[in-house]
Amino acid sequence: MGEEEHDLLFYLSQVIGWIYFFAWSFSFYGQVIENYTRKSVVGLSFDFEAYNLLGFIGYSVYTIWGYIDPDIGTGHVAIQDIVFALHAVLITIITIIQIFIYHDKNDPEQKVSSICKLIITCLIWGVLQIILIERVMGLYDPHEVMKKDIVFNSVIYLGWCKVFISFIKYMPQAYYNYRRKSTEGWSIMNILLDFTGGSFSFAQNVIDKIRGEKIINDDNLQSHTLNIAKFALSFVSITFDIVFMIQHYCLYRENTHMRDPEADHLINSIDISKGKYDYIKNVDSVN
Repeated sequence: MGEEEHDLLFYLSQVIGWIYFFAWSFSFYGQVIENYTRKSVVGLSFDFEAYNLLGFIGYSVYTIWGYIDPDIGTGHVAIQDIVFALHAVLITIITIIQIFIYHDKNDPEQKVSSICKLIITCLIWGVLQIILIERVMGLYDPHEVMKKDIVFNSVIYLGWCKVFISFIKYMPQAYYNYRRKSTEGWSIMNILLDFTGGSFSFAQNVIDKIRGEKIINDDNLQSHTLNIAKFALSFVSITFDIVFMIQHYCLYRENTHMRDPEADHLINSIDISKGKYDYIKNVDSVN
């Protein structure tokens, strides 16, 4: 081990890294326990899990490749990044197995949407095209990143796919909470853990960047540059977690019951119909 590996920033990075790993990892278990306890996946977005599986598979390749080959352009990859990504794939697979076991075939809502399938297909098609150009045809060297302002290759593409997926997978839930004017049924504990994990991941990335600037040399440039995909991933998570916390603790804190405008309209229609029925019944009894 080199002298630089024993400095204070190295140990601080390791401690923060394991905190983010456990916080982000534990945030997955709430849904698994919920599905098992209820023996049901009602209320779980199948799109969310489909996005998660593809995103974390791509992020696993991104982190493992970046750790093994620092010159690929990912920036610094910590061991916690790899363990977290692989663990996330495993938990997502377990959740998908629960979907196959507990899903209701007669429920039209329990399926992966056409839009989700289209997006996933486009993302997979994109990486296949880049791999064809890079690896098969040899038209582009993925290591030619040192003198480029914008680093891009198949590995970087997988990292940005994860960032894009993380961005779009939270949006339906945020809108659903807004439409119901309630966060009932959406685990705030998962959000708090996700926010903690995202914050510490962000902090580790910054510390690794600062530490890299102190010990950097020309032969090890890429291994200590900012991991932009990890940086963006933590930023996206933190941003949406703040939105969810504002919804839960500020905007809709007084609403303890789930409300859906369509459901409210249906209930009102039933009440009106029932009122008409009671009125007619009373008139008939008088006559």
